[in-house]
Amino acid sequence: MNPASDRPLRIPADVGRGLGQVVIAVLEIVRDLLERQALRRVDAGSLSPDQVERLGQALIALDRQLAEIRDALAEIGQDTESAPRTERNPPP
Repeated sequence: MNPASDRPLRIPADVGRGLGQVVIAVLEIVRDLLERQALRRVDAGSLSPDQVERLGQALIALDRQLAEIRDALAEIGQDTESAPRTERNPPP
């Protein structure tokens, strides 16, 4: 009998938060790239005023969505910390 199998399974809350932080970092990099490309197109004059306005609104909406994702991941991290530990081999 393996004594390790009778111990509660401990999954660090940091694992989920770490993955969430990686996802946020990748999304922010993509947002930055989109913003830079948008600024290049605006500076080059290849967009109409209507397109510039729509582009600005889209970037604002993207920032809001990223904030929502950050908040949701923060809530999940808090829930993980307060959740009871699960057992590796629960009794039959």
